[in-house]
Formats: sequence, structure tokens, C-alpha cells
Amino acid sequence: MSQDLEKFGMPEEELFAPVDHSDLESEKITAPRYSYWHSVFRVFFKKKINIIILSILALLIAVTYIYPIFVEYDKFGNIMDGTTKHLSPSAAIERLGFSIHWILGTGAAGQSTFDAVWFGSRISISLAFICAAINLTVGVIVGSIWGFSKKVDVFMQEIYNILANIPYILLISVMIMLLKAGFWTMVLALTITGWLGIAYFIRTQVVIIRDREYNLASRCLGTSTLKIAMKNILPFMTSVIVTLAATEI
Repeated sequence: MSQDLEKFGMPEEELFAPVDHSDLESEKITAPRYSYWHSVFRVFFKKKINIIILSILALLIAVTYIYPIFVEYDKFGNIMDGTTKHLSPSAAIERLGFSIHWILGTGAAGQSTFDAVWFGSRISISLAFICAAINLTVGVIVGSIWGFSKKVDVFMQEIYNILANIPYILLISVMIMLLKAGFWTMVLALTITGWLGIAYFIRTQVVIIRDREYNLASRCLGTSTLKIAMKNILPFMTSVIVTLAATEI
């Protein structure tokens, strides 16, 4: 027995010592705290291909916003020179000299295609992130309350049946025609009903779990519908919401 204790490197008194009994201490959970996001990131970053793809995506987004800050882009810069229009990369470099601006050739007005790509990407990515944030925020909140409250469900079902039958592209086209064409007009057109599909999907997920025992207990204790939806239901749908966010962007 003494030989078995030697491998621990501690005396017998330290290995076998009396412990004071405490009802309060006995109620504490000694297991490590579980973190959903820590678990997700640990699994995600185990694969090198995920890190590589994420790095490329981060680099593209960074260049999209940083490059236009240091470059002045004039889409009509060479419009008076007909020899600079629609040039291939090699022809543009030969005609205008070697520069990063001409490595993708020129466009219909003799402008740099390389610069046009990054300036256009900044608008597109900004539009994607802003619209996705608005649609997700409104859709998740409305969908949670919609699925949990039967009174709201009756009202929202009628709204969904009406708006869902309007072609999305037609609605966007009409909005652009009625309002002044611009960035925020496009945001309004893409979000005015864009949240409805997300809300209906979240509502379906909420209906599945709203009648579980802990939600019934919360309701009996007088917890508000909004609090039950935000605290009891939404945490179970984190993975679904993240997937919706990626799809929406």
C-alpha cells in the first residue's frame, strides 16, 4: 500500500484528510462550466481548411473597405479617349502602362475594372450586412413572440398569407420606382418584408419547444411572454439563427 501511495508524491496525511461537512458546499456543482460558443469554436478551428477559408474571407472583406480609402476612383476618367475602352488586361497595360489599376483591363468608359470591382464590392457587402442584420433582428424577435403567443399567431398568420403571396422581386421593383433610387432605398426594399420569412421559420421552431415543462412552469409563475421567448426559447435555437444569418448574407 505504501508503494502505491509513493507514485502520488504526497504523504498519507495529505491524501486522506478529514473534510468538514457543509450543506451549502455540497450543493455546488464542481463540473466545469459548459460554453456553447467555446465548444463550437474548438470544433471549427480543428480543421485547417476552415481557418484558411476564414482567413481568405477576412482578407477580402478587409481589402474591400480599406482599398477604396486610399484610391480615388473616377468611373469617367478616360471617357473621352476611345482607345481605352474595353481593353483586355495585356492591352490596358500596354496602352496605359503597368499599374495595379489595369491588371483586370478597362470598362466601357475606359475606367479601371480592378478599382470598379472593389468599389462595387464595398456597396454590395455593406448592403448584405445591413439588410441581414435588420431582417434577422426583426425576424427573430417577431418569430419568437409569434410562435409563443396564440393570440399573436392568429393575427400574424393573416399578415403572412397576404404578404407572402406578393412576388418579392416585384415589391423591390415598385419600391425603387416610387422612391429615389439609392443605397437606403434598396435597404428599405430588401427589408420591408424580408424579415417575414425568417419570422415564420422561427415561429415554427418555437411551436415545437414552447410547451415543454420548463416553459409551462415559467408561465405558471407569471413570467412574461417576451421574457420566456428571449430567455427560455432563443438559446436553444442558436445554431439555427447562425445558419439563417449566413444564408441571409
